[in-house]
Amino acid sequence: MKKLLIAGLVSCLFAGTASAENLDTDTAVGMASLMICTSFYAEHDMQIEGQIVGQSMMSHRSAGIEEMIMTKETSQALDAYMTKFQAANKEQQVVLCEDAIKFARESTFVKVD
Repeated sequence: MKKLLIAGLVSCLFAGTASAENLDTDTAVGMASLMICTSFYAEHDMQIEGQIVGQSMMSHRSAGIEEMIMTKETSQALDAYMTKFQAANKEQQVVLCEDAIKFARESTFVKVD
């Protein structure tokens, strides 16, 4: 059930229109990591980390990421990332989620004025 929920959230997030701009692979995988790790941190009562990735996820959504579309290559990279996360043990998932926090801090998708 959890796998279906995550897959559904990610596929809805990245649905776009034909006139939308293409979403680059790094940003797509970064956004997926934010979504997945928001749930991961909530399940493991890691509130500070969850707040960081959750706020970044919302900032990316507000900046227009939902209007973008994915190329086939980006979709495949996203599938590979999700498979990697789901196959990882808890310690490996923590490392992957540390990468999500790094993405949250370093992403240039959200422009700060």
